[in-house]
Amino acid sequence: MLCSDISHMALLYVWRDSGVTQKHGFDLTVHMANVEAAGQPFIQMSERGPKLLDGTYDFLSGLHHETYIYRARGDKRFMYMAQAQNDWDDRVVAAEGINSVKDLEGKKFIIHSTAPCVFGNLKHSLEIGGANTSKIEFIELNAPRGLHCRDAVDEVVRGGASAASVDLPFDLQGIKKGLHRLEIPSVPVIHNATMCASRPWVEENEDTTIAFLKSMIDTIHFFKTEKEKVCDILERNLSPLIGMEGREEVEHLQEGWANLLSAKPYPHPLAVWNVYNLDVAHDPQVNFIGPFEIWDTSLLRSIDDSGYIDELYGGQRQAVNPPVSAVI
Repeated sequence: MLCSDISHMALLYVWRDSGVTQKHGFDLTVHMANVEAAGQPFIQMSERGPKLLDGTYDFLSGLHHETYIYRARGDKRFMYMAQAQNDWDDRVVAAEGINSVKDLEGKKFIIHSTAPCVFGNLKHSLEIGGANTSKIEFIELNAPRGLHCRDAVDEVVRGGASAASVDLPFDLQGIKKGLHRLEIPSVPVIHNATMCASRPWVEENEDTTIAFLKSMIDTIHFFKTEKEKVCDILERNLSPLIGMEGREEVEHLQEGWANLLSAKPYPHPLAVWNVYNLDVAHDPQVNFIGPFEIWDTSLLRSIDDSGYIDELYGGQRQAVNPPVSAVI
């Protein structure tokens, strides 16, 4: 699998190292785009789609907008099969005196990504909260990918900005350094671990794809129910890459993700619409492609209908996805 961003790796390291893939007869190798990491080639963000379609990778985590562009050009190979979460996991940490989103007007605000599913969703949330985002100075730090959230917290602590958008668990790290978490409206969006594949490859490898999807379901269950084992994996693999400081932050990350992950990894229609609206709906070159045209959850549905997920959680009522805020 190719991972679009290091922020997905909280789930993907557990997927790789928890033993669930071996239960389904395969080992999982995960490479990250846009990150210098030992044991893998450096992969540009622009290479993600081509490397999936040419068979370099079997699955891709992410690629939330380019699929519509490809389809608008007549290339219909991309398909989304499953969605790990339908709510945004980013947090905002702020300095003293910033008590509402309106207080951000006229201030510097650090962002860690310009991707529409991150920055676009942040602005959407701030606007719903009552801020005029044209009056906020958004800045992006020149920090190594992976350490950008840690550095953003430190920059706010130093007084270089009034607030920052960060991934979990850097809201906790900010609080420990004297900042506070600024509550902003929750807006559902397709984010992080979206499972993307090439339809011709899936049609030729359906049994492998079903095994892959079952292992995803098992990984989510493992993440929710095996806290200590998950934290051990995250502390060993992820902490050194992103600058987590201590077990408390690792546990905060696990708890946050466990609450966000969907037992049944279907996309939520509001999340699909919001990500579509951010970067597709207003583009006449692309918006004749509908929001769900690149989704095909038929294999996930066949697994679900078999009772596999319900049995894993002890019943249909227990295998329930987290609610999302009805905001579009």
